[in-house]
Amino acid sequence: MRGVLTCLLGRRRGRLALAAAPLLGACYVYRPVTVVEPNPGTLLAVDLNDSGRAALITSVGPEVARVEGALVGTGDGQYVIRVSEVFGLHGTRTKWSGDTVSFRENYVQRVREKRFSGGRTAFALAGVLGAVVGLVAGADLIGIGGESGDSKGGGGGSDQ
Repeated sequence: MRGVLTCLLGRRRGRLALAAAPLLGACYVYRPVTVVEPNPGTLLAVDLNDSGRAALITSVGPEVARVEGALVGTGDGQYVIRVSEVFGLHGTRTKWSGDTVSFRENYVQRVREKRFSGGRTAFALAGVLGAVVGLVAGADLIGIGGESGDSKGGGGGSDQ
């Protein structure tokens, strides 16, 4: 019986890890770029201004608010980015396959660095773990939850 339980819980852990994977996206923060020239490979979020949206319509599409990707390089007053995602003004989100696009500095409203946040990650994982423990205990999957006591029926009280 214990081998079956271990097997089931092992599968559940794998499913849980898969289900929790999207939460890791919430574990990033955006911080202003604090150096004049960020290192190549730095993950950036570039917010476009109105001039940038108009000038880059053929490169990134219409009504683009933000472009995210890895910095390839800087120079001549522009950022060269390997684009991974494009976010529209009205909430649309489009995945990209890493095409390289140049953004002139005068087309950019602000540049932020996308950084991993250990604190947010710990908080998210603690929440997931708490939910899993609650579900396991509530469903009496491993003998730590549910009701205990007699199952003899009778439903009696002092009237019997």
